[in-house]
Amino acid sequence: MQKKALSELLEIIVDGSLDHDDIQAMLNEVIAAADDAAAYLANDPQSAYRPELNLPLWQWVLLEQLEDGLLFRADEIPALYAQIIDAFGDDELELPLAGLDGLSEQAALYKVQDELEPTFTLVNFSQPFGARWQTVLVRSQKLSRFLDLAKALEIPARPSDLA
Repeated sequence: MQKKALSELLEIIVDGSLDHDDIQAMLNEVIAAADDAAAYLANDPQSAYRPELNLPLWQWVLLEQLEDGLLFRADEIPALYAQIIDAFGDDELELPLAGLDGLSEQAALYKVQDELEPTFTLVNFSQPFGARWQTVLVRSQKLSRFLDLAKALEIPARPSDLA
C-alpha cells in the first residue's frame, strides 16, 4: 500500500472539508484493511463487505469512508445531482434539480458537468456497486494528479461520461 499516494488522494477528494485528524482516521482505517484483511474483518463482524464484487477490502473501506457527502452513488443523474446539491448546501449551485427534468441521461449529465465546471470535475471512482453511478468531485486543477494517484493505487477513475 502506498500510504503517501493514498493520503494525497484523500486530501484531493476531501478538499478541505475535513480536518487533518479526520483524514488521518480515514487513512488509518484503509491502511489497516490493506495490511491485514482477515484481521480487519475479524475486528468488524458487522462489515457489509462483499467479496463477490472482487473489490479489495481496502478499497471497500475507502469507499465506506467517503460516504456521507464525498462519494455520490445513484442509478440516475438527477438522483446523483440531488446528492451533490445536498453536499454543497442550499443555494450554492445555480442549476435547480428541476432543471434536469425531461432530459436524456446524456443531456442531464452535461448540464451537471457544466454546473460544476470549471471548478470541479465529476469523476467515476472505483468499481461501482449498488448503483450505476459512483462518483467523487475533484477540483479540475487537480484532476491530472488525482488520476495519476488513482492509477498508482490501481483504483479505476476517469472523468464521468456515458461510456
